[in-house]
Amino acid sequence: MPTAPTATVGRLSRRSLLLGAAALAPIVAVGAGSAGQQASALSGFHDAAGLRRVGEWPHPDIRSVDFRFDTGGMVKTFPPSVRVTVPPSYGSSPDRRYPVLVLLHGQGGFYQDWTNRGGVVEQTEQHEVIVVMPDGGSGSFYSNANAPLPGRGAAWESFIMDQVLPFVHANFRTRPEAMAIGGLSMGGWGALALGQRYWGHFRSVSSYSGPADCGISTADGLAVAGAIWICPSFELAKHPLTANFVGATWGPSVNPPIAKSYNPMDNIETYRGKRVFLRTGDGAWDDFFDDLRADRELLGQFEAKVGTIGENVIENAVHPNQQRFSDALGAAGIDHDFAVIRGATHEWGLWKDNLAEDLPGIMGVLNA
Repeated sequence: MPTAPTATVGRLSRRSLLLGAAALAPIVAVGAGSAGQQASALSGFHDAAGLRRVGEWPHPDIRSVDFRFDTGGMVKTFPPSVRVTVPPSYGSSPDRRYPVLVLLHGQGGFYQDWTNRGGVVEQTEQHEVIVVMPDGGSGSFYSNANAPLPGRGAAWESFIMDQVLPFVHANFRTRPEAMAIGGLSMGGWGALALGQRYWGHFRSVSSYSGPADCGISTADGLAVAGAIWICPSFELAKHPLTANFVGATWGPSVNPPIAKSYNPMDNIETYRGKRVFLRTGDGAWDDFFDDLRADRELLGQFEAKVGTIGENVIENAVHPNQQRFSDALGAAGIDHDFAVIRGATHEWGLWKDNLAEDLPGIMGVLNA
């Protein structure tokens, strides 16, 4: 029997600290009978959508199963994994189908973060939803790498949208027409970007401390553009032999034409008719910039690309950025729920609270 998957960690940001090994001790006791039913339900999976399973680890005590995949060339930097958490009734209701919530991790994170640190198992105990939590690379911003090094393809967007979701629909009792997407920090950007690029897929889009504008006309937007440009290099800490370097996502420019197709601020109308949930603290975006400051060479490249923006602007990039996005949605008459949590900073306590506040609204839309 294969051993449970673990993550290789190099330089650690506050968010990327891993709490324990992959097979955690049970977080929520589901009872002997239901545990047996869940164990039976978390089996019998098959390859699909170009994904070949190279590892499979059921965790019935936390209603979850982990998969590690050979993507057939979609992602070459490392074999990515996905955790799928099923609702409490999944094992005892074999004819029932469930809505899907995709949760994306942040920069430096990995597919178990939302379980280990975000309380997904506990928080979904009262919500009948299948939660899909994929790897997204250390700094992809959930875009395909359009300028990867030879042999280092990193099509994270296509991996999630064209492979992971079809795989989940083929192997779990889902309702593909009832899906939501959310994420934190880099994953919050990813939720907003994928939510509008695949506008027919998701009824609800949620961003917790996620930037929403990479336009270079403002200092905070320029900081976001610089982050997208430099973040592929953060993969080097975990996968030094296969990672990409700066500029792999959209190329050598911090403001190429392709950016507009991802930038939430440039696609305001695509959010009309969706549920949009935005939360951010007024504290520092310190996970990214702490990592950046730890590498003087990368910091020098960042400053050369975007200029010296100033500590206050850099460390508080997200909430004015998200505020401007909220203002644009409001000006267009698009309903959304936005709040700045005073005194909160860029950390898991905030994001765990955000998910708890968000879940009832997500479920209301998915079950409507």
